[in-house]
Amino acid sequence: MMVLAALRTELGFVRAPKTCVGLRARKWPQVAAMLHRRPPKAVLVVGFSGALRGELTPGTLVVASNVRTDEEERRPPVHMVDLARQALPQTAVGSICTTDTQASPAQKARLGVDSLAVDLESARLAKGLDELGISWLIVRVVLDALWEELPTRATSVTWAGRALACARRLGDVAHRLDSALSEGVP
Repeated sequence: MMVLAALRTELGFVRAPKTCVGLRARKWPQVAAMLHRRPPKAVLVVGFSGALRGELTPGTLVVASNVRTDEEERRPPVHMVDLARQALPQTAVGSICTTDTQASPAQKARLGVDSLAVDLESARLAKGLDELGISWLIVRVVLDALWEELPTRATSVTWAGRALACARRLGDVAHRLDSALSEGVP
């Protein structure tokens, strides 16, 4: 299994093969070429997200049952979502919305009608992986709660500590899902 994330911070505790795709998946063409040459059994996309519902607190895991933009929607293979449900029983499962810019609290409230979390890459990566014919799964960890706005520079101890804790969760997620995939869990 290959693990993709936008930021190196998000991959800091991942032990599986991994690569960084950059914010808004700007490095996707290079990553796609690599995946085309050596397709993995599956790709796990991990990263931080913003909560679109009040009950999703920082540290909550969200497994994408689908990813969407204003223009389209993509769904991961059902067996990948089932794998996540078995390996990560305490997660929220639902829609993840991809936007072009970080969402303000007011924007997050509007987006929360149809989705659980918001990010900058998932829909773009799902589309690219579908085009390559590679099974994928997206798991996000909530970094900012519904009512919180991300600072333009995450220099505070609070945000740095939260990002570190969330990155540790993503490392654990990648390990559990890689093990489950290796064991052949459907």
